[in-house]
Amino acid sequence: MKRFTIFGALVVVLATMPVSSQGTTDERSQSAAPAVSLIASLEQHKLEAIAARDPEEPGRYVAALYVPGSLLLVVSAPYPVPAAIDKRIAEGKYMDAYVDIQGQANRQGHFFVVDSLADGLARVCESDHPFDSTTLNGGTPVSYDGKWEAQKLTEEDYNARFSRDDARYARMLKVLMTALNRSTTMH
Repeated sequence: MKRFTIFGALVVVLATMPVSSQGTTDERSQSAAPAVSLIASLEQHKLEAIAARDPEEPGRYVAALYVPGSLLLVVSAPYPVPAAIDKRIAEGKYMDAYVDIQGQANRQGHFFVVDSLADGLARVCESDHPFDSTTLNGGTPVSYDGKWEAQKLTEEDYNARFSRDDARYARMLKVLMTALNRSTTMH
């Protein structure tokens, strides 16, 4: 019960985030196509969450939670008891795996993405649209709203962070898509 209360609170907070009033969407990001593909597959299979072991980093997992039509929350983090998450994934308990991975107190190695329109990261959002954000190691989120000075970043640092985060996010989405394709062909 506690997990769904936390989830409910998170959805309320994210739904009330301010929107940017400046900027236009630049060219599509690396994560745009993988995000659209993952959402289509989640909807096709009537899933709201997916989780998978990261094939390149032992002990690291990637998990996503989809709020239809509005939001994709994706986390990549090491998990101290891999057998527990492996069991949840094997049983198809993806929401539980997402909550466990996202809910860890230790944020070292934790990378969290809020994809506000579930369409991949955008470096700058369109006027009157919610912005995307990323958080690394539980630190201060970087909001991709085009307001780098308000976040004490230079434009160069903001753009470099976006490029790194977008590439990492695209890879995470591909890991999840591969896992989703594998699990649906097995069932």
